[in-house]
Parts: sequence; structure tokens; C-alpha cells
Amino acid sequence: MMAAIGCALSSPASAQVQDQFQVLHAFVYGSLNDGAGPTGLQVFDKEGNLYGTTGGGGAYMYGTAYELTRGGANGQWTETILHNFPDGATDGYQPTGVVIDGAGNLYGATTHGGLNGLGTVFELTPGANGQWTETILWNFCSLPDCADGGGPLTPTLNPAGGLYGVTYGYPGTAFELTPGVNGWTFSLLYTFCSQPNCADGSNPIGPLTLDAKGNLYGETFEGGTTDGGTVFTLQPQSGGQWKESVLHDFDVEDPAEGYDPSGGATLHQNGLYATTQGGGGSGCDGGCGTVFELTQGSGGAINEQVLHDFSANGSQGNLVDGVVVFDDRGDLFGVAGEGVLRLADVALCLA
Repeated sequence: MMAAIGCALSSPASAQVQDQFQVLHAFVYGSLNDGAGPTGLQVFDKEGNLYGTTGGGGAYMYGTAYELTRGGANGQWTETILHNFPDGATDGYQPTGVVIDGAGNLYGATTHGGLNGLGTVFELTPGANGQWTETILWNFCSLPDCADGGGPLTPTLNPAGGLYGVTYGYPGTAFELTPGVNGWTFSLLYTFCSQPNCADGSNPIGPLTLDAKGNLYGETFEGGTTDGGTVFTLQPQSGGQWKESVLHDFDVEDPAEGYDPSGGATLHQNGLYATTQGGGGSGCDGGCGTVFELTQGSGGAINEQVLHDFSANGSQGNLVDGVVVFDDRGDLFGVAGEGVLRLADVALCLA
């Protein structure tokens, strides 16, 4: 289960949240020189630069991997395209986000393309003169009957240099990729139900989060009691098996809490932080989405608090997507609709 909570929701400091938004980069739809439709803002490097992906745009209109660098005029950030994804069997397309290792290499996934058409996991390696080299680590639907799944989403690094991840469908799975002298080895950790209202959730979405005990946390876009999605944990068991438990079941009949979680959960201090695409603000059809926090209360109960409720406001965006990420000041970054946003939380427990 989740770690003990040091930032209780009953604390006056943790309950006082002020929202401040800043657009870091406005993506240009239809441009061959920019991506479009940001699909994940995952990581800071050691210098404080941000890396992410877009599902469209770029030189081939099938997505990009990009870097945002601090230090522009008037607080603006400068974008650099690191890789343009083409439509073809030699590469995936429509990437979902990236993670970074200690050497500055990026790892990500594409939901389409590759040898079997159902996506890839890739590595981007920096080289001289700002050039980046892509290597495909796994083509999905490579196991018999597509038991490995299809439509992989952003992976997560583990301490051994391997990757954990999920696939959205064909069916939905949780998996591990392990590096070796002869390439990368695929291991299936869990297969999700593919029917509506499954208790364990269905259609896992976003990257998994790894805690210090080796437990994994993630989200499903659908499933649960009212098919509003779930937040789940996978715990390693003896014999290499994994046990799945649902931490939070989103209720579409209570839209104020949000539903249809949309990007994976981020573990920060003693809470889980994530977003939903549905619910929240009443100014959008079905809601504009939320940013929320899960904490563990007395008796082990899991509590949800909505930190930000999106409304029909183009300057903030809606249909929130991708994981959220903290900087060293406790500011929370994410993507929503038309741009990259920052949620500056003044609660001392997040600073």
C-alpha cells in the first residue's frame, strides 16, 4: 500500500492552495517545425530543463520529442525538437512521453507503428552537436496472441536500469523490460480485465510510479464500480508474481471528484498526485478535468483531495493529459489542452 502520510489533509497549511498558471510554450498545430498535441511532460534534467512529447505535428506530422529550456526573454522557455516520429515500420509514432536516466538518455513509448503496428518502446541517446539517436527496444504484439499487449504508454525506470510500463489495450497489461548483453527481455507482470466495470480497472493509462519498497502505482482510464477508472498498486510477491489492489475507484455519479484519470500517478513525499480528464468544472461538457492528491489517513483509508478544478477557460486548457511533475520548489507542472501549465502550490508540505 501507500507509504505513511506526513502531509495530512487536515493540516491548515496543506489545505491552502493557490493556483498560478504560466504558459511555457504554445504548440503550433499544422507546423512542420513544432509538435502539436502535447502528450506528456515527464522529466526535468539536472539543469532544470523539461522533456516531453507531442502526439502530432513535427516534420512528418506523427509526433515529436522535445526539450524546453529556461532562460528566455520575459520568462519564456525555448523549445528544441529532439526527434520527429515518422509513419513506418522502422519507427513508432504518436509518442506518449519520456523519462530520463542519470546519463541523460530518454526512454519512451509510441502507441502505434513499429514492426507489428501496435507500438514500441524506444530510447533516445544524446550525441555530439545536439543530435539524438533513437533505438527501438521492443515492438509490441511480439508475443503469441499479442499477450504482451499493444499501445504502450510512457515507461518508468527501475533501479536496475530496466523499465516498467503498461499497454492500453490488446489487452491492457503491465510489463517489465530488462536490459542484457543480447538486448532487452520482456516480462508480463499483470493482465487487466477488458470488460466494463471490472473491479481491477481496465485500459491502464500513463506511466507507472515506483516506490522505495518496489511497489508500482498507476491508473486505469476505465473500469471500477461505475466505469470511471481507478488508481491501483501492483505489489511484488514471491515467485515473481505481482498482486494488484485498487486504491481509489472514481465515481462518475460524483463528478466533482473527477473521473477518467488520464496520465499516471506521481509519488511526491507521502502522497500520490495525478489528473483526470473528466469531472470537475461545470463549464465543459462532462467536466474539464482536475488535478488531485491521494493520501493515506487513519486506519489505512485512502483520501482524495481535488487541488485544481479546470473550467472552460482557454488560458488554462482542459482535457488534462500526461503525468504531473514537481520541481525542487514544490511547483507542480503538467499539460492541459492548449499548453504546458504550472500549478504553484503554497502548501508548506509540498515545498
